[in-house]
Amino acid sequence: MKGDTTSRGYGWRHQQARRIALANMEPGQPCARCGQPMSRAEPLDLDHTDDRAGYRGLAHRSCNRSAGAAKGNAGRAKPVTSRRW
Repeated sequence: MKGDTTSRGYGWRHQQARRIALANMEPGQPCARCGQPMSRAEPLDLDHTDDRAGYRGLAHRSCNRSAGAAKGNAGRAKPVTSRRW
């Protein structure tokens, strides 16, 4: 997905929502993706729902980006292997 940050869902509104979520985060709050505790010392992302209409909540950056990469990779075409000689 290409385009500017706003068209990809990471514009001003997303940044404001992330700031608010981080300000309201409780120490040890579970990650929206893996359920493990989080701390402010870790890199955290505000995780979108799969349809990008809302947010799942804060997530470890690695959990959120791994999930996004898996979704993107699943949508890519796989090469066709032909056995015809």
